[in-house]
Amino acid sequence: MARILVLGAGMVAGPLVRYLLDAGADLSVTSLDAAEAERLVGGHARGRALRFDLADDDGLSALVAAHELTVSLVPYAFHPKVAGHCLRHGRHLITASYVAPAMQELDAAARAQGLTFLNELGLDPGIDHMSAMRVIDGIAAEGGRLRSFRSYCGGLPAPDANDNPLGYKFSWAPRGVLLACRNAARYRREGREVAVPAERLFREMHLLHVPGAGDFEAYPNRDSLVYLDAYGLPGDIETLFRGTLRNIGWCDTLHAFGRLGLLDDRPREGGATRRAFVRSLLGAAEGESARGAATRRLGAAPGCLPAANLEWLGLDDDAPLPAGPRAPLDVLGDAMLGKLAYGPGQRDMVVMFHEFLHDTAAGGRRRTTSRLIACGEPDGDTAMARTVSLPAAVAAKLVLEGKLAERGVLRPVTPAIYGPVMAELAALGIDCLEETEDC
Repeated sequence: MARILVLGAGMVAGPLVRYLLDAGADLSVTSLDAAEAERLVGGHARGRALRFDLADDDGLSALVAAHELTVSLVPYAFHPKVAGHCLRHGRHLITASYVAPAMQELDAAARAQGLTFLNELGLDPGIDHMSAMRVIDGIAAEGGRLRSFRSYCGGLPAPDANDNPLGYKFSWAPRGVLLACRNAARYRREGREVAVPAERLFREMHLLHVPGAGDFEAYPNRDSLVYLDAYGLPGDIETLFRGTLRNIGWCDTLHAFGRLGLLDDRPREGGATRRAFVRSLLGAAEGESARGAATRRLGAAPGCLPAANLEWLGLDDDAPLPAGPRAPLDVLGDAMLGKLAYGPGQRDMVVMFHEFLHDTAAGGRRRTTSRLIACGEPDGDTAMARTVSLPAAVAAKLVLEGKLAERGVLRPVTPAIYGPVMAELAALGIDCLEETEDC
């Protein structure tokens, strides 16, 4: 197999590195932390660990040129830069991130050079696209018409690790999750477009039962309507909704935290401890606790869940803060990381669920569901790491074997891509269960 460059050796890279080494690739793994890259390579004869800074443009150019394909697991903002070097040296590229406008602009040039720049090959985006399109294309092939499509995904603690009042845990810094709590959203419900301002995001929550996984809160995930074009859906589809899954209680708590200003990412002065900072933020009265001030500001009854969770997270204690201005969001994130971490042997869980309502060629109506439930291994790979990195690993192998022949800037939404990728993922134990019933 050919030489592959892996940029980034973070929390999800392990399964990808092992898969490609097992497949016979010569692998170079880069990271700002040399020890992290060395840990992933594990002394393998065909693996090379490199300390590398993406700011070194000449070095990046040389690395890309020395490999047939690059897998970029670094933050999405770097992908267009990496893609530019791939274009310059005639090299294929795989990423697990959404296609940014700067990446899309390279489509014609990549096609002209016969290059595959395959993006959105993770979990969400990635497996969500592929599992949805397999059903959507199947409905169309039978002469059916899609009337409603709802799609949900969440990364959560497994039930045996769900031991805190927020029902959530972090494997790494929570800033990205908290920033996503401030997003506006848009979707279609029964023929009507629904625009959700950021401050109402968690008030659009509904409950969802996923067979085999349990009951969850579901709330909108950004702009669902972009998938009209991305998936080639009929313009008159009645319902189109993409949502995020969380355990019961998350939405009330995060909605309240938003009202209290705890999701603000603007630095402010506020004191030397968490309690002092939060009391200052909430305008606490003399002698009033942070929990008491939160309860008062929310107009809630004593013992309300959000205020209790604020106290449980340690936001009403004397933990010291670094000197200088701090963003409330970062104070909250640091507290969450300390209290919502996975313990030894604890597992995470990924839940994905699609529901399709569709008319049949014979005039009937059917409901098809597709679900993926995956749990991590105790003290081993997380479900998130496997489901994010293995789709990219499989795609890299297929491209180099000549089994993915599409060229340009691509997403995995065509049978030629999702078919072989999903077949290999199923062999690796990552498979979606599809069920259809008349309704």
